[in-house]
Amino acid sequence: MKKLNKTTRLLFLAFAFAIGFGTKAFSQEPQWKLSLEKGVEWTKHTPNKILLVGSSDWGLHGVDAATGKLLWSNEDLYNSAKALKGPDGKKVGYTADLIRVLEDNEDPRVSDYAIVKYTDNILVKNFVVINIRTGELVLDPRSAGMPVVKIIGPEQATFNYDGSDYLPELKSIIITASWEDLTQKGAPFMQKTKLYNIESGGLAWESDEVSSKFLPVITPDNNLLFIGEKTAAKINAKTGQPMWKFEVAEKKNNFEAFDANIHLTEGYFYQKKGNQGVVSAVSLSDGKVIWEKPLASKDAPVLTAENFGVIVADEKNFTLMEAETGNTKWTAKKLSGIVVDLGKDYGIAVGEKDKYLTVLDKNTGEEKWSQKIKGIRIDQLTGAGIMYMDEEGSVGLFGFDGKPVWDGKDMIKGPVLRAKPSLDQEIFYSDEKVYHVNLATGQKKVIINKVEFNEKETPDNLEFTGSNFVLSSSQNMMGFDANGNVLYQDHWASPKISLAGRIAMRTMQVAMVAMASAAAYQQGLTQGSAFAPSSISKQYGTQREFFEDMSGAFGQVANQRFKATKHRGVYSFILTDVGEGVGLVKVDKISGKEVGKIVLNDKEPVFDSDPENGMIFYKPSKKDVFGYTF
Repeated sequence: MKKLNKTTRLLFLAFAFAIGFGTKAFSQEPQWKLSLEKGVEWTKHTPNKILLVGSSDWGLHGVDAATGKLLWSNEDLYNSAKALKGPDGKKVGYTADLIRVLEDNEDPRVSDYAIVKYTDNILVKNFVVINIRTGELVLDPRSAGMPVVKIIGPEQATFNYDGSDYLPELKSIIITASWEDLTQKGAPFMQKTKLYNIESGGLAWESDEVSSKFLPVITPDNNLLFIGEKTAAKINAKTGQPMWKFEVAEKKNNFEAFDANIHLTEGYFYQKKGNQGVVSAVSLSDGKVIWEKPLASKDAPVLTAENFGVIVADEKNFTLMEAETGNTKWTAKKLSGIVVDLGKDYGIAVGEKDKYLTVLDKNTGEEKWSQKIKGIRIDQLTGAGIMYMDEEGSVGLFGFDGKPVWDGKDMIKGPVLRAKPSLDQEIFYSDEKVYHVNLATGQKKVIINKVEFNEKETPDNLEFTGSNFVLSSSQNMMGFDANGNVLYQDHWASPKISLAGRIAMRTMQVAMVAMASAAAYQQGLTQGSAFAPSSISKQYGTQREFFEDMSGAFGQVANQRFKATKHRGVYSFILTDVGEGVGLVKVDKISGKEVGKIVLNDKEPVFDSDPENGMIFYKPSKKDVFGYTF
């Protein structure tokens, strides 16, 4: 087997040589260069022309995107992210998803701030607000004075993860926490909430009377609705003072379920009270209890609030309690799933266990109709009925009366791409066809009968630019209007390895076939021979399999094409041969015309882009970022 190992090393040297042969060529000089000693993991361009760069030591860096000047570095923002694990128990990689840059179309200054927020829902969680121009730490739980606790794992300041975030209507950051104070006798339940102005960073108000499990809701009169574990309250957004509070009947218990109607006039709470459960209806304008009804349920029910009442679904029943009195209007057979009010007298739709779509009469609870479809889920309500998807991602439409408008073989076959230019129309791509659907009438028609892309590519992106629709894949783009008129269609060939490399690969492939044949011949000679042990025959068999595998691998590499296209803003950046070597062409999505090109001589470039002016930020090595304008 030593001979085999030696051969393997030689083959891989030849393989590496062939790949690299011919790739040394001219590439354009960047506008700027940035190098980080610890290495570059990812980049993220922000609306305010700051390039955020994550480094391999879990540091975060701010760079002026126009000049490449390093503005700041912070090594402490992601400390606990190193310990993040996914549902499979494996460590989560360092991605740009960990940071969210704030946006406000009416105030660009808001995009000077970003939120670092992540959790593994067990031990690790973090919440940090930073100024991405200066790198300044604006807020985190510790600096906000939240209590520091340690139960398991590292010591950390506590906060309610889902209740703490940015409130765009108030241009403020809210941070809220609830906990049991184990340092005090009896471990009393504690609450703390603080509101900070995003621009000044100053504290607007704080309260120890309320906290929220979810991000507080902005009420119609521009105040805040808090739903906590033990306290619900309406808070004056300017002062932090409670306008009303509704608390659990017994301090040892919590609110276990809640929902509010769409107009935020009434909220419904479920809690344990004594030996039974109770559903309470509360006026969200003044906090007064409208009614309270007992509920015999072992587990917390699912509450779905509508204007006509609240649907209570527990382990046995599916019940409607009237909005005015709480009296049970009807009880239907056991149902479970997402509840959707269809409006008017169309009924209440329930998607059951991904098998049925059942519609009940909202006045009687009686079944109006039911359809059984594998994997069914409600996609959207249209003027013509209920649009749904099945387990294959195909799209169909039922009328409100349960009769199919288009289903079965007439469905838009999944998987689909879609773009919605207005509330009453939607464009779908499916199975080489482009469809226009009128959402008001349910009319569906094919506007492009056959889409064919070069290199046998299948479209993977459909978008509306504001002027036209663009259907694209890695190397193909097609622009069209709402009537299906094709405005342009073009193809940019994906680069392959160099001609010299392909010749070398084919030569190696032929050699591998010859070696596999020779090994097979020797295996045949030694098989069953009284003069050769069976282990020798097995060794020849192993060699034959190895050479066959290598032959296939060399063939695949010889045919390999490289793709690295990105669609950002009004431009697409497509990897192709740009004349002087491999690089990117910048294509205007509206006209379909090339408006720039750049030579990188990198067949697998890693890059980010500015979606407005088309500048790209290219990572040529583990430690570098180059900025190009073209």
